[in-house]
Amino acid sequence: MASQGWFEKIRERAKAALNKPAPHGPDVDVTQFGDGRTPTSEEAVVAVANKVGVSMGAPAYYIQGDSAYFRYLSRIPGVEVYRVEEFADAYPDLAREYLWRLVPPDLDKYTAVAALRGVGGYVIRVKAGAKVRDPILACLSIVRGGLQAPHNVVIVEEGAEAVVYTGCVIAPEVVGLHVGISEFYVLRGAKLRYIMVHNWTKAAHVRPRTGVLVEEGGEYVGYYANLQEVNSLQTSPRIVLREGARAHATSILLGLGSAQIDVGTTAVLEGDGAAVELTTRALATDRSNITMRALVEAHKLSRGHVECSGLLLSGSANIVTIPQLAAYHQDAMLTHEASIGRLAEEEINYLQAKGFTYEEAVSLLVRGFVTTDIHRYLPEQARRYVESIEKVIVEKAM
Repeated sequence: MASQGWFEKIRERAKAALNKPAPHGPDVDVTQFGDGRTPTSEEAVVAVANKVGVSMGAPAYYIQGDSAYFRYLSRIPGVEVYRVEEFADAYPDLAREYLWRLVPPDLDKYTAVAALRGVGGYVIRVKAGAKVRDPILACLSIVRGGLQAPHNVVIVEEGAEAVVYTGCVIAPEVVGLHVGISEFYVLRGAKLRYIMVHNWTKAAHVRPRTGVLVEEGGEYVGYYANLQEVNSLQTSPRIVLREGARAHATSILLGLGSAQIDVGTTAVLEGDGAAVELTTRALATDRSNITMRALVEAHKLSRGHVECSGLLLSGSANIVTIPQLAAYHQDAMLTHEASIGRLAEEEINYLQAKGFTYEEAVSLLVRGFVTTDIHRYLPEQARRYVESIEKVIVEKAM
């Protein structure tokens, strides 16, 4: 295990933040959720993992059920997959370099509970120069209920390229709190394509905490989609970009039932020539409430763009958008656009005049709404995967 003194300092910082609420989203009493460490059957975990397209037939994968079941391996040259505790034991110096560096343990009560009670999570390490074409798959599932707080780290070393899919899911009729800590390091000249799908239920509270560092000349492409009803979901990923680094982050938020969703990304442009695009599309149905946040801070000659678009599909739902720009360099170029509305009747009528039924016309328009420019930054296999996610979102939204 990485040095005991370092871990104790992490734990002390976490203890001091156990009652520190997050600035956004409904507050959740973390003490009502047990640790979820009772044995989980492999059959149940595999069945749940299949819901998000993750299987043990993949060339590289990590599968975790609750805080008690773990399977992981890599058959891909240049790719290593560890359970986080195993990584900390084998590489204590690297653990100190990469764990709790981008997401502080005392950020709020959720990071604190993860630091003190979290079990499992993956470390994916892509060696320098490796160009990995097969996606690396991961599934984090809550099968028996309770708290699940894995700590995930992805390290893409200099000049390497990788695609990582992660699916987070909960079994039906299970009550759970998911607090996934994720730290992604895209080192000099490297590329990471990261796709995350959430598939929760109305009994789940979700509080992921994510930090991304993109070093000089690196590129990060992130795609996030929420596909099911959730009780509450709040997350605020933070991306830091160094000189010449680029990032494109897209979130597709589907609000079903009475879901409370508050999602926002912060991008910090620290290096000359850095660039970022943040795109969020929200579809609010039923009685759902969605808040979209985005903040770009420019500290150097750099550029950033924020787009937040909301589609109201119910008279009882609501959407709030809060795009923010902050320039600390006179040559920074920052822009944003935001819109909220419902489907235009004239567009539906136009499509019906072309022979489509009302349902087909609405489906086409919703599909167009959730399709973003992220496709052009993805390799073919990842693009097809995102297209399948978009299809599911449209079906759920109708």
